[in-house]
Amino acid sequence: MFLQSLQFSWFVGHILTLVGTLFYAISLVTFHPSAKPYKIAYLGASVSYGVVIYKTHGFEASQTYAQRLMQDENFQYLLLALFWFFSQPVEVSLIPFATFSLFHALGYVRQQVIPTVFPVPRSNNASPATWQARTQQRIKVWTDKNYGAAMRFVATAEVTIIMPRLILGLFKLRFMPIMLYSHFLRIRYHLSTYTRQAFTELRVSLDHALLPPTAHPSIPAIVGQVYTNLKAMAIKFGESIVQRQPAPGQPQ
Repeated sequence: MFLQSLQFSWFVGHILTLVGTLFYAISLVTFHPSAKPYKIAYLGASVSYGVVIYKTHGFEASQTYAQRLMQDENFQYLLLALFWFFSQPVEVSLIPFATFSLFHALGYVRQQVIPTVFPVPRSNNASPATWQARTQQRIKVWTDKNYGAAMRFVATAEVTIIMPRLILGLFKLRFMPIMLYSHFLRIRYHLSTYTRQAFTELRVSLDHALLPPTAHPSIPAIVGQVYTNLKAMAIKFGESIVQRQPAPGQPQ
């Protein structure tokens, strides 16, 4: 029974993430922010990524196992989900989780929910005109068409929206989110071409804006020097090599 499978728990986790994100967004735009749907979203994310980790690695108490987990992008997302769950809400942090959950949930609906809950009568098995087949095809076409753009959007949000939002937290002496997220982005840089592209685009934009000969004359030279030093530090920090793992949030 698919309701009793680990994959169904994974699906429920993604649904909770989507529902929690939706209601949290509504609470923000109506100026009545509530942390409860935010927590629900990250509870769902923790469940779905926990299932992925269990199905991929199982469980064992060993140093090798711990090293494999730390190099797994899905485990990094699980750590982030748990951290955000127990921390004060950071609104934009939900962007990647909700985006991944949307695509994974649609895939599960197409592959499992429709065939199981709405099976095609035997007499129509070969007919491509059933509403089930049409719906499944529409979902597939939409996800295939938009997946690349969605992954680029996630990578850009992680680099240029979430990280700057966390940097603002330094004014409140919140250092742990910066440390955790910096490590996460370092792993993402090595595992994701989309993240590397997002960093490259950010570097090109900042180089153009802050460094001669393209920088505006009103920008002091010290700004370019500070930026160059910070860029060198970031590059050095990101030089570690990690092993490639399955796509985030997808069980094997």
